[in-house]
Amino acid sequence: MRASLTLLLGLLAFCVISMDLALSIVYRRLAPHKRGTTLTVFTAAGLALLLFQMLDSWSALSFPEPVYQILGCIWLGLIALVASFMLMVVPVFACWAIGQPYRNPYRTIFILVAAAFLGVSLADIFVPGVVLDQIGLCLSLFDIFFCIIVMIRNRKGIDDRDVRVLVLTIFIVSLSLLPIVVVGIFSPLVRAIGVDIFLLAIAIVLLVFLFLSISRFIRLSGGQEKPEEEEKVDLSAYHITARESEVIELVGQGLTNKEIAQRLNLSVNTVNNHIANIFSKTGVRSRIDLLNLIHKGIWS
Repeated sequence: MRASLTLLLGLLAFCVISMDLALSIVYRRLAPHKRGTTLTVFTAAGLALLLFQMLDSWSALSFPEPVYQILGCIWLGLIALVASFMLMVVPVFACWAIGQPYRNPYRTIFILVAAAFLGVSLADIFVPGVVLDQIGLCLSLFDIFFCIIVMIRNRKGIDDRDVRVLVLTIFIVSLSLLPIVVVGIFSPLVRAIGVDIFLLAIAIVLLVFLFLSISRFIRLSGGQEKPEEEEKVDLSAYHITARESEVIELVGQGLTNKEIAQRLNLSVNTVNNHIANIFSKTGVRSRIDLLNLIHKGIWS
């Protein structure tokens, strides 16, 4: 029963995420600053996770118990590996959504969470136990819901309207599925199908987002819809130097300080100093505030 339900839901989610992956590749080519790379990696990892889950369920239905014991260990090990990788991708996706670089201490924290999840999941394969299973679930929930909360708290600072709607929708969907998550802590069956239900729901949300965003990009490129004119603001009072102007342009393209340093052949410390000077001159406190200022002004 459990294997059949997991296989059925997995097949449905696999179809939807396959469409997500195809559209994310198109989105990456159309989106400004190639920000769609994060979505492509995220959907590809989700697709791999579902593939191994379906192989595990199919093996349980198709092979005798001794054979499945061997195949099951292989599939579950691959599932644990891909799931731990996804736990590292989720915070990258959250930073992409709110327009902030993925940096320490969060990078270290989520790497440790993913490593702990991988260790617990692998241990659960060879020494099955409810406690280990629940620890793994709690680690994954911490990763996912922490990132969702960060995205919703910073939603008003997101410059892209479609991404703001995406973040709000993910938050609402996650809240609606919270009862399944809570019951899944105590029920192995609900826990098994709950993962597929959650992935399916998020995949549908991403599918709608990608479809609407791509449609808008096509309309804009085809001249059917004219983008709003940028509001010209007198920025001469900020006394921005030529080098700082270059840094600002690259910040507007979504590059991290390290990437800016590589692009301009500078050290990271020098870029950090430029960013600090820009913050001081413009009176902003974060990259999001700076991005909002960039979109209001024209930098030469």
